[in-house]
Amino acid sequence: MRVGAILLAALWLGAGAAWADGSFRPMQDPSFSFGVYLLASLVVFVDSIDIALRLHQRHTRSRPLDPRDGAHTSIPLEVGRFNPYQRKLHLRPYALAVSVHDLGDELDAFVAAMEAHRGHLWVIDDASGDDTARRLEQAGVAVIRGDHNRHKPGAIRELLRHLPVEVETVLILDPDSRVLELVTSDISTLESVIFDFQRSRHGALCPLLQIERDGWLTRLQRLEYALAFGVGRKSLGDHSITSGIAIYRRDLENTLHLLARGETVYYDERLVIETEGKTTLRTWFSQRVGWSFGLAKVYAQNARAVWRAARGDAMHVYQYLVYLGVFSLLLHPFKVLGALPLFASAANGVDALLGAGLVADGTWSNAWYFPLVYAKYVLLIAVALPMAAPKGQRLEHLPWVFVYLPYQIAHLLPVTIGFLNWITLRVAGRRLYRDHFADDAHVHG
Repeated sequence: MRVGAILLAALWLGAGAAWADGSFRPMQDPSFSFGVYLLASLVVFVDSIDIALRLHQRHTRSRPLDPRDGAHTSIPLEVGRFNPYQRKLHLRPYALAVSVHDLGDELDAFVAAMEAHRGHLWVIDDASGDDTARRLEQAGVAVIRGDHNRHKPGAIRELLRHLPVEVETVLILDPDSRVLELVTSDISTLESVIFDFQRSRHGALCPLLQIERDGWLTRLQRLEYALAFGVGRKSLGDHSITSGIAIYRRDLENTLHLLARGETVYYDERLVIETEGKTTLRTWFSQRVGWSFGLAKVYAQNARAVWRAARGDAMHVYQYLVYLGVFSLLLHPFKVLGALPLFASAANGVDALLGAGLVADGTWSNAWYFPLVYAKYVLLIAVALPMAAPKGQRLEHLPWVFVYLPYQIAHLLPVTIGFLNWITLRVAGRRLYRDHFADDAHVHG
């Protein structure tokens, strides 16, 4: 973490010194505008602040109580020391809850992934139009048949009504997810994590989500998730954020409501859940539109809960007011504007290499903007990668570090449409784009 902080500081201080003494060659180009360059660098500047703060918080907050333990959780857990046999013996009842709808050809893979958890598995068929419920019952899976389509949040709440009263802990899963775990002679990783959660008395637990490898787009998402969980979630201490896959007490509530009423949520990277990524640009685009719509909706409709979630700690203020409110919402139009000189600069650079003479040098198209921003962003992600991913996965992520800036810039379009969807839905009663969350009563973030 200290090496990363030194490299980030050297990056910005070195650039500043070069600007100050006029030795940096772009300063001699009359079409180079420092103001436009700063605008084009906004995404790097914001992400540099964000990653530096989160790495510092992750380093200080996740130190284990006992030096013999690894720092696998976002906060030290005071649950006592138990051997695997004792953990298994005192583990209280839990359930894996899954909502399914029209599984089709994916049904056999779902049954196979859940085979090890059959005794704790509870499935609700969310009014499938095919024979999903019948085929699951033939495979020996206990299925609750929904009489009408509630979508995932509503279906899960209906499923909770059918759980035995003694079940006090629930792991919410998607049908395309599976638990990656090691099994000792007495207890699995999943049950050991649940045991700690039950004794910790926290409101919810966020596991490490990992994207399954399936093409170039999912590998970019895999790097994205590594950064989001290994740096992002782990930095939030006991005010972490859950996703659609998480562990809750039986009386589950979404993250914002839990935090607003004084509950706590922590991150535990020992529990790894692998899920399918979006393999096509269309489905990836739709997912990101839905996520940004959900952010705008939650922020607009739950202002008091946001304020309550941010109280009590500087990092909580940063996450819920600065990062989500300022960096993600208020600065978004400036990020879109900053993408324009980046596109123009990249086009100018390609044009210069080809000698086509089609793109003229100008204040908004100077060929230096893109390579300078690109170099800084590659260095930023390279610094963060060792802290975000375990040693065995860093090499696989390395090639994608070099294309991560274009991937991040590509998010600007679906995020913009997601925000506009919220505005047009409020003003005109309809969305500009119908994403695959459009009918959901609640969007998990």
